[in-house]
Amino acid sequence: MMTLDNIVQGHIEELKRDGARERGLAAHALGKIGPEANAAVPALTDVLSDEDVRVRLVAARALVKIDPYHEAALRALTEALCAKDEFVRNWAADALDRIGPESTAAVPALVAALKDDDPLVREWAASALGKIGPKAADAVSALVDTLKDPAKMVREWSAFALGRIGPDARAAVPALVEALHDEDGIVHEWAVHALGRMGPEARSAVPALKEVLSDPDAFVREWCTDALGKIGPAAAGAVPGLTGALRDATVGVRRGAALALGKIGAAQEAVSALIESLQDDDATVREWAAYALGKIGPDARAAVPALTTALMDANEGVRILAADALGKVGPVRVAVPALAGALGDKAVEVRVFAALALGQIGPEARAAVPALAAALKDEDPVVRTYAADALGQIGRAARSALPPLQSACKDHDPDVQVAASKALEKIGTD
Repeated sequence: MMTLDNIVQGHIEELKRDGARERGLAAHALGKIGPEANAAVPALTDVLSDEDVRVRLVAARALVKIDPYHEAALRALTEALCAKDEFVRNWAADALDRIGPESTAAVPALVAALKDDDPLVREWAASALGKIGPKAADAVSALVDTLKDPAKMVREWSAFALGRIGPDARAAVPALVEALHDEDGIVHEWAVHALGRMGPEARSAVPALKEVLSDPDAFVREWCTDALGKIGPAAAGAVPGLTGALRDATVGVRRGAALALGKIGAAQEAVSALIESLQDDDATVREWAAYALGKIGPDARAAVPALTTALMDANEGVRILAADALGKVGPVRVAVPALAGALGDKAVEVRVFAALALGQIGPEARAAVPALAAALKDEDPVVRTYAADALGQIGRAARSALPPLQSACKDHDPDVQVAASKALEKIGTD
């Protein structure tokens, strides 16, 4: 029976054949086997000096499939980017693209390849630089130039690469803003995506991205909301546009808009629209709307009734984020009964955030003392810990909970013990 070891050994023998085609096929076969062909590494390394350039290239590709860190193979592929044969340059760029971050040493050669006469080589070079990521930061200037390449695929991969490099590609922001108007839709999409990956470094692009929120392509609009969210508070100027996007016909855009508003934070003008979004048909939209209202904080107090209702949402995530938001908008007594009820929710995280919110509300949550006292016996130790903490935050008005707190000081969980002890101190001194 033929074993894998026998197959590998057979291909190693074929590497010694006189015919270049046979040697190339053997090297290719070993590459397809991958790491399990490790025994062939010495023989393939010898083939890197083969008289036939294509055989050398196939051997180099095979070696990096077996061992992505093989330095000699990486050197051979890098050198092949300068070969006279267009096919060889193409294969080399493609191989380096497949290797990804491990081909960092090839960055200078890949930058040079961005000026290759063959658009396919330029395309693979741009893609490879993107796969390398932040360590390809030295390529930013060259990639800015290729954003205007006559070949649309080169422009697409250049925008992709700048995004993968991330914040270190901040110098490309003006060029990416210009690329938002590229006649090719995919270049447009990747430019939006790239600006988002740069985060706050792309703040100067906010006015342009604000216009993209009305793009006819829903996919572009969705990526735009994502980009604005990643830019964060510096994207405050886009709040009106994101508020309008909460009513977009495409659910992905509505989700992205709600999440972005939460990441921006100071979006009080969006409160009314976010309240409406708490009734969206899509659960994720409702989740992010609750999240956003919590991030807005006290300026979202008008949302308290809607958030209180959301504590009974069928979706667990909505209930969790609604409880969390109620604790962040400030002391709101009207929400206390609903939060107290949420301490009995079947989902542990809902109970945790309900207890946490009641603690954040503080003395105004005195009506929840009985429910918090009962929660000291919850099956989950985190719920018990936050329940004890909340009672301490309520202070003297929680004196009726002293007996269960004293019992909680003997809880088998040390965190509960500490929280109960601290609560007793606060109740006794407030």
